Amino acid sequence: MRRPSARYLLPAAAVLLIASCSTNKDAFLNRTFHRLTSRDNGWFNANEKLKETVAAMQKAHVDDYDEVLPIFVNGTEEEARAMVPELEICIEKCATVIDRHSMEIGGKEKNAWIDDAWFVIARSNFYKRNYYDASRTFDHISRRYKGEDRQMESKLWLARSSIELEQYAKAQTTLDEIKNQKQLPKRFPADQLSAVQADLDIHRGKVDEAITSLEHAVSITKTKADRIRWTFILAQLYQLKGRQDKAIAAYAKVTRMGPPYELGFHAQVFQALALSHGNTKAIRQKLTRMLRDEKHKDHYDMILYALAELDLRDNLRGDAISHLKLSTRASTLDTRQKAKSFLKLADLYFDDKQYPSAQQYYDSTSTLLSEENPRYNEVLTRADVLGDLVVQLNIISREDSLQAFAKLDPAEREKRVRELIRERERQEAEQQQAAADAREVLAGTPLTPSKPGNAGSGGAWYFYNPTQIARGLSDFRKKWGNRPNDDDWRRADKSGTALVDIAEEEMEDLGTASASNGESEPEWKKPESYLKDIPTDSAMLDSSNARICQALYLSGMIYKEKLKDVDNAIESFQVLNERFDDCRYTPESYYQLYRIYLAKEQAGNFMDFGGSSSQHYAEIILERWPGSEFARLVRNPDQLQADEAARLAEDQAYQELYSQYKMGAFQGVIATCDGMLANEPDNHLLPKYGLLKAMAIGNLHLLGPFRDALTHVRDKWPGSDEAKAASALLAGLDQGSGSGTKTGETETGPAYTPAKGEHYVIIIVPDSAGPMTRITAAISDFNGRFFRNQGIEVRTSIWSPGSQVVLIRLFQTKEQAMTYYDLFKNNKGDLGGINDQGYPLFAISSGNYTPFYNAKDTAGYSSFFAGNYLKGK
Repeated sequence: MRRPSARYLLPAAAVLLIASCSTNKDAFLNRTFHRLTSRDNGWFNANEKLKETVAAMQKAHVDDYDEVLPIFVNGTEEEARAMVPELEICIEKCATVIDRHSMEIGGKEKNAWIDDAWFVIARSNFYKRNYYDASRTFDHISRRYKGEDRQMESKLWLARSSIELEQYAKAQTTLDEIKNQKQLPKRFPADQLSAVQADLDIHRGKVDEAITSLEHAVSITKTKADRIRWTFILAQLYQLKGRQDKAIAAYAKVTRMGPPYELGFHAQVFQALALSHGNTKAIRQKLTRMLRDEKHKDHYDMILYALAELDLRDNLRGDAISHLKLSTRASTLDTRQKAKSFLKLADLYFDDKQYPSAQQYYDSTSTLLSEENPRYNEVLTRADVLGDLVVQLNIISREDSLQAFAKLDPAEREKRVRELIRERERQEAEQQQAAADAREVLAGTPLTPSKPGNAGSGGAWYFYNPTQIARGLSDFRKKWGNRPNDDDWRRADKSGTALVDIAEEEMEDLGTASASNGESEPEWKKPESYLKDIPTDSAMLDSSNARICQALYLSGMIYKEKLKDVDNAIESFQVLNERFDDCRYTPESYYQLYRIYLAKEQAGNFMDFGGSSSQHYAEIILERWPGSEFARLVRNPDQLQADEAARLAEDQAYQELYSQYKMGAFQGVIATCDGMLANEPDNHLLPKYGLLKAMAIGNLHLLGPFRDALTHVRDKWPGSDEAKAASALLAGLDQGSGSGTKTGETETGPAYTPAKGEHYVIIIVPDSAGPMTRITAAISDFNGRFFRNQGIEVRTSIWSPGSQVVLIRLFQTKEQAMTYYDLFKNNKGDLGGINDQGYPLFAISSGNYTPFYNAKDTAGYSSFFAGNYLKGK
């Protein structure tokens, strides 16, 4: 039999191939072609890339062990931004699969891989933290592809998206729908269902329910990594509920599972911290053995912290402080742990009323503590308050030292000065020796390259060698923590104390100046520099006593009002009264003692054993200062409460008016402020009313009156916070308008309206920034990398003779525009030289853009943008 010729077979195959490409024919050949092409070309590659991208993120993710670990590692905002380019590729590939290979015939999808493609798109949006789009896509899959493999799994991810959006009721409803199914798909991840339920319970604060769900998830999961992580979280939840025995057992179980190093290490340490009773000897021995293990070197600080916690449980407070100090010195890269150790030390010293030491550690804590920490504001407040107290205590110490120095005979005084100079010389010699030793070490290390720029070699110059830089950074952090890049960063208090501080700080600048002028001897070596502030005559002594009197009073008020430490407050006021019979603050000091003892008596828990009573101090005030304000308040103790009630009423009235301002009732706010400023000259909030009036005028876009109102606030109440704010706003207006507008000139800007529909993002760039083609190309590259599937256009228009506006469009919603705005603003690689130069950058609705562009109203729209788009950012 004669075989068919190839010239006939090839055309026939081509015809069959072309016929199979049709998505409208429900034939075996068509279904097979599109399914294979969907699976092997588009979906497989996208799914693998998604898995690799997420796995890389999760591997690099650093958990915060101070909190209950998240059940699922979804990534932070920064991690999500880093994944966007890869996730956009996944979305694009699967969108192509759906566009080219979907076979919807007779209302039913004939290509079994289309729901899988949608599933990759939805998960990509989820990991981009674009939870709204992810939710819509998961919901589409679960409704459109009923009975398919991905339906129930999409519901599970829909619940996860709802949790991230804090739509907890919707998440629970979705989970209940899954649980109520008579039969779930064979490959449905039942362990994930229980884990998502536990995640939802944790977010809702239902810890007991979360424990039950997570215990079930651990018992059925076949994934080792999930079993280890979830068991660790179970231990944390047990500990949260006070079930210490179960927590200890769970942590011990984690250590036997072969966990990753960090998880295993923290399980061992947390096991020690969970011990609330019984003999601590065995756990101490275990922690001590861990200190001897070199592999735990970067975590010595945490081990020492755990030992300190055991010390506190055994009432060994001194040992606890020693271990905590060792912890801060042993800390290398874990700034969170260093902050915890500093904070624990600060709290211990604060509880013991050792305020100077507490202030130092609160100050150190504030440089390291995350702003998200629940105690962040408390730490800042305590550091600030104690800083004020330490300043006053240092003034007292310094002036007492100077006065004691003045009482010495000249020979003894010179002897003491020489001792101070010798001590300073010893310190200088130690510093020079340390510097020499460091140079010796560097000289023995081959750090200098034969040619600069050989960054990869071990002999690279220090600043070209990343290993050496990392080591230097580690050493710096080990000693100082993450200090801001500021001048005088080593000084928490620059006020100086006593004679040693005069030598070490005040003379430091003079020594530098003398050296620069060619003098051979630094100022601190000159005995006369130590003697210039000593009160050698009555006028200087009076000034010194006045400073001590004021510092005693201010420290007493800090104790009383800010620290609620009445015992130290009483001591400060009593010392003031004993030392200074009639200084400026003596009447106030007696009155404060009167108020303290009156409060004690009214509380009903005070007995007078030594004449210290409110009556005692009232009699002194009435006798010595009968016509004073303090005497008036003593005669009528309720007057202070009446004055305070009046202030509270004024505060409430202002808050009500401010609420009207936030609701946009600017005309009414202006009228009320005018009445208040004219009719209530004694109101303690007049500067606030003045500034509020100015801000209301500004929101009406009346530029001339806005300037006038701000100028009035600045000149009427100089030195106030409101005057400083007004000055800053005036400076901003001048900068935004270039030459500015003359005071009294009235300009009415456009009236902008809030909108949620179509939006643009704009940036105004000066011609000095370089060729506009370079800038638009960089923005287009950024768009292609992060928003490749959204068809974003970049256009430019003339803004002024020296600048252009770049218009980036089109975003369907305000939220999409702000997502772009945030990513654009925070990008650190693609947009260098564009987004880091302070150029005006806004999101703006299509309706507001035309009046904004016509009026060139940068200052006016900047205010509108801040109030309507950046709240909470």
